[in-house]
Amino acid sequence: MIKRSAVLILTFVLLVFCPTISLSAQETETTHVYDEAGLLSAEEVADLEQRCREIETQNRIHILMVTTEDTEGKTQEEYADDFYDSVYPEEKDENGALFLIDMGERELWISTAGIMQYYMSDREIDELLDHMYDEVSQQDYSGAFQDVADDVEAVIARGVSSGDYLIDENGKIIRYRSITTVEVVLAAIAGVMVFCLVFFSVRYSYQKKVKSDVRGYGRVSGIRLETNRDTLIGHHVTSRRIPTGPPPGSGGPGGGSSVHTSSSGRSHGGGGRSF
Repeated sequence: MIKRSAVLILTFVLLVFCPTISLSAQETETTHVYDEAGLLSAEEVADLEQRCREIETQNRIHILMVTTEDTEGKTQEEYADDFYDSVYPEEKDENGALFLIDMGERELWISTAGIMQYYMSDREIDELLDHMYDEVSQQDYSGAFQDVADDVEAVIARGVSSGDYLIDENGKIIRYRSITTVEVVLAAIAGVMVFCLVFFSVRYSYQKKVKSDVRGYGRVSGIRLETNRDTLIGHHVTSRRIPTGPPPGSGGPGGGSSVHTSSSGRSHGGGGRSF
């Protein structure tokens, strides 16, 4: 009887609390697609949401897709930056980008944060805006966001090159530098090898016996020095202009990314275009 009562109580607890736990888990799941302007069908929203989650899972990069008819008195830049920072307020979630279609002012805007500032240079943002413009001008808003997802995966696959850098509001250039595990191991091995080389060289030099011949000093005293002069008969100088090349690190598929500080104090890159 006691066992039966315990089973009934456990069953009751599971029935009451399991739906609550499941609902809480669903509520804490971040939304990636915010169709506030009503431009997308329910099926398109679901497809785009799934695509954003796949990019986030595979690359740890957050993607937000937003449509609106009212930026609340803000510029598209301010609205996009603040929207991203409100969804991902913590520093650990700063790596990502937001793609905005503003139907009120008919503007496209891209806001980048964290590592995505390096991944997406000003030139690459312009190219992505071209792709969005082609689709939005034909009222294919879902297609515009699908192009966004394709381009994001492409720049992530390319990675950060030596030609990627940030340009802050004061014109200062900030280059990305990451020390890999392989570099750390190679540096440690090189350090040990140099230490061993210096240590055994010094030890050998102290152990080596130097024999000197006293008679040798007498022979040195008998050396006569004579002056030898070389006469320059003729000469010919050839001058050549060395062309100036591009600054180091300016090549490659990347480039500079202009960044600014949002109202939350976070650094953002980005750009926009009318349609």
